[in-house]
Amino acid sequence: LIAVPSKLIPVIDALPGVRAVHADLQINALQLPAAPDQALWWPTSASRQILEAEQAFRDGWTGEAVKLGVIDTGIDPNHPQLVGSEWDSVLTIPREPGIDAGPSQSGHGSHVASTAAGKLHFAEIGVFVEGVSRSPILSVQALGRVVGIGFTSEVINAMAVAYDRGAQVINMSLGSQECQGGCDVCPECRAVKRLSERGVLVAVAAGNSGPEENTIGCPGCSPHAITVAAVGQDGLVADFSSRGGTRFPNKPDVAAPGVDIFSGTGQGSQVDIGDPKAGFGYAAISGTSMATPHIAGLLTLLKHRNPAMTEEEFKAVIQAHGAAFTNATGYGMPRWSWW
Repeated sequence: LIAVPSKLIPVIDALPGVRAVHADLQINALQLPAAPDQALWWPTSASRQILEAEQAFRDGWTGEAVKLGVIDTGIDPNHPQLVGSEWDSVLTIPREPGIDAGPSQSGHGSHVASTAAGKLHFAEIGVFVEGVSRSPILSVQALGRVVGIGFTSEVINAMAVAYDRGAQVINMSLGSQECQGGCDVCPECRAVKRLSERGVLVAVAAGNSGPEENTIGCPGCSPHAITVAAVGQDGLVADFSSRGGTRFPNKPDVAAPGVDIFSGTGQGSQVDIGDPKAGFGYAAISGTSMATPHIAGLLTLLKHRNPAMTEEEFKAVIQAHGAAFTNATGYGMPRWSWW
């Protein structure tokens, strides 16, 4: 990564061997505030059932042979659902290794990781929580300022780290509003394409800019991403969930539970703020960030049974078995039994 004055960008762009010059744009975690009303909570022990995760377990496929990369704010490695997880960090500012960002933890990365593949645990407030799969987790911290801010260079670096350390499925509950130069040329989307070409399945949040059309974020707009919308317990698309449209005619790909999802966050995390039960290391939060790890967890189950599964094969099945496509929820919520 080279930082230069803006006036020199045309000069560098014209140099032999330079393919492109891109800005190092801000990228954000995609969550909404915590839900304080316990009656609205959707524990992951229940939301995972929508994808038929328990049936996959009964069939003998738990995802335990498939490493899951979670590119996010980092995790609390001492949380009961996440003990034993690997961690790394690509932040260009000093951070305590593996821990969520800030003087107080963000909690976003822990919530995402525990939703996808957190251990079964009985939370102290009387609620069971459990991830979709039992995949080994590799947390790569790429978002770390305030409550979850990173930059293009850090996210791309994190994708490379996840691949180099063996991740076969990668979760990206993050995004920016616009691609630089379009989805064909922007750095994040090109990185998703390269991972897909190497057999890695990449689940990406659609974004929280709904209900307007053409609001899919980057890199969710990548044709090689498995882009995830959010639905509530009523099965309807969340108002906040970003939509496709004329600019993104084939997005999102699928939908998953993403409203008031109750899962692990880490002690004293920032997403607990405003929650009357704060301090127990859990919270119910909403966003396509919460929907995406449900799909990432399902992908690890599918990769466990069929290690050669590609992005194209996954999409062929959802098109064959899913609901009629809409620009709100794609082909709907996939189930283990479709495969």
